[in-house]
Amino acid sequence: MKSIQNSNIIFPPSIGEDRLKIFLSNLDGRINTEDIHEFFNSFGRIEHIESWTPKSAIILFSSIDSIDRVLSKYRKCIINKQEIFIRRFRYGYIERAYMDSPVLFIKPSINNLSIEWNDLTIRHCFHEYEMNIKQIRIVSKYFHAFIHFNDYDIVDRILLQTDIFNINGISIEMKRAKCNENNLNIERLVKKNKLLKNQIERKI
Repeated sequence: MKSIQNSNIIFPPSIGEDRLKIFLSNLDGRINTEDIHEFFNSFGRIEHIESWTPKSAIILFSSIDSIDRVLSKYRKCIINKQEIFIRRFRYGYIERAYMDSPVLFIKPSINNLSIEWNDLTIRHCFHEYEMNIKQIRIVSKYFHAFIHFNDYDIVDRILLQTDIFNINGISIEMKRAKCNENNLNIERLVKKNKLLKNQIERKI
């Protein structure tokens, strides 16, 4: 088979429903469709693999369960010594797909002073994922907000269905936010210290 790098680019993806696809980025000439099939075949039946750009490809599975299995184990993987980034796919919404961020940046699609832009309305907008929201940071002046989730895959899932989210009838634009790795490390240390404190208190 041709290498992914040399395959013809098909734009947009030609076969299947987006919800049954995963997007692979950071590919190079060392990886071909046989390599991809061999690596991902154990997660479920693969219907189709196609090149999307010289450095990306799309895998179409027969079941959404296969995609869940892939992403429960990998956000990135190594094939032929090349690091590959793995994301859920929706055509038109792969901006920053190379990033791995549990933070979603949102803003209204139009500037409207009548919109109620606060913690309550944002949580109501994303009520299906309420249990996964760790923090909402609102920038009221610009009608922007950053939603911190407890799972990277939640951001991917939301980006698959952007059309359903609105506040006061105004649709919401969204994308992955750049995540400060230092803040994540600090958060992990704080959590670890709290656990240690609880363990010490139980022994006293």
